[in-house]
Amino acid sequence: MDAAIRHLERVLSAEGANSLFGQTYWRTRVQQVSATRGLQREQRARLERLMKLLADACCVQACER
Repeated sequence: MDAAIRHLERVLSAEGANSLFGQTYWRTRVQQVSATRGLQREQRARLERLMKLLADACCVQACER
């Protein structure tokens, strides 16, 4: 599971919500990984940070419009 979280962190830090797939896709991916049973507290915290990153990017995009 760490590999999946690492991938999400890498993509979202590099491209943010402005990636080719868009914010809805990335939010869904983070939610899917978050639904995995047996995640450790640190893994959940990393996923929560990613969701916050996506939410913050959404707010920035809305303000720029």
